[in-house]
Amino acid sequence: MPQLQVGDQIPEGVKFNYIPIDLQQVHQEDALACAQPLVFDLDKQLAKLDKDSNVLLVAVPGAFTPTCTENHIPPYLENLVKLKEKNNVALIIIVSTNDAFVLNAWAKLLLRDVKPTGKEPQLVFASDGGAQFSQKFDLSVDATARGMGIRTARYAIAFSKDRRVKYVGKEVDRSVRYSGVEAVVAKL
Repeated sequence: MPQLQVGDQIPEGVKFNYIPIDLQQVHQEDALACAQPLVFDLDKQLAKLDKDSNVLLVAVPGAFTPTCTENHIPPYLENLVKLKEKNNVALIIIVSTNDAFVLNAWAKLLLRDVKPTGKEPQLVFASDGGAQFSQKFDLSVDATARGMGIRTARYAIAFSKDRRVKYVGKEVDRSVRYSGVEAVVAKL
């Protein structure tokens, strides 16, 4: 498997399943109520961004898991406006091998205390079903021995609208040293 490196291009044709979340309304939504998943087409989303925009793709091994829920994703959510204003992040994609329904419920619970200002980047919680994207770049983990199958590793990729990779950080343990918001922002 080729590893994704700084300077590489994110390939065309990347698609995930997701259920859209409205940041302005999420605090009023029932976490157990959700719509049918849609296809998130990265190519179409990139075409909508300004030329100087950055994109963050942040992966977690599982929704509702301790490190992901307590230490990894909350700092991204707490810094949405700062990420957009100071780092020109226009799109954040949180991915996991969980299905889109689980990710939608998890997102609603994580976002319940976020106070939207209308200045946030687009935020998507999407399913990398079977870790198909992650496996292509050695960014998956085999948790079969623990009954969880192939999972996305805990990682973060920062890239530009033109798909040029600016940062790749993959964790080697349960920390967020390489995939946390501070590590990513330091490279933008």
